[in-house]
Amino acid sequence: ALMWRPLLLLALALGLGHGHQLGVTSLRPQVGSSPTHHSAFACALWPHSHVPRSLQFGAHRSARATMCAQPADTPERKVDKISPRLITSRLTNADSYSAILDVYKRNGSSFGPINVAAAWNQLGKARATGSERAAFFSQEESVLLQLLQHTLRAIPRLDARGIANACYGMAKLRFAPASATMRLLGAEAIPRLSEFEAQGLANTVWAFATFGTPVPQLFEAIARESEQHIGSF
Repeated sequence: ALMWRPLLLLALALGLGHGHQLGVTSLRPQVGSSPTHHSAFACALWPHSHVPRSLQFGAHRSARATMCAQPADTPERKVDKISPRLITSRLTNADSYSAILDVYKRNGSSFGPINVAAAWNQLGKARATGSERAAFFSQEESVLLQLLQHTLRAIPRLDARGIANACYGMAKLRFAPASATMRLLGAEAIPRLSEFEAQGLANTVWAFATFGTPVPQLFEAIARESEQHIGSF
């Protein structure tokens, strides 16, 4: 047991000092990351003397070498660290499904609540035929589900405009798995409707009516709140 302590400390020091070489900047999976990043960290903590004999000799040695090899530096593996404001600018300038999701793939770890809402809003605005949308859902379903998970974590920090924009974009995109997330957004909106502008209230009502997501309490609450904005519609 004692012989492990200096080896572990050395491996951790190397990992902290040269995380970019090991491909380990965080133990939390990020968009665009792969299991190879984490296997590299495992190899740093796995001294050769403790590797099973089946992996030390013969053809298995090359298998271990492959598992612990430095991952190639590919464009898909790079994740830019940029400000939320610049991310929003890039999303606004993206005019297609693929361009919008590319921003998320490259910058997902830097996305804040405003970026999550902007991503859905832009996806809703992108023009596509029904067949193009279906192909997009088929090809990028896993990334869209990641974006939904990101949205769930961001809900408590979304402002009124962000809630309205996210709901509007999801309804325009018509990505069926987003229905459950929209219900949670609706529940979050009810006690905060006084923060909504008239346009946000209108967009939220339209989104839930179009998506077919029933949230009766939300409609009733918006109807009451709309009386305060009657001159703004």
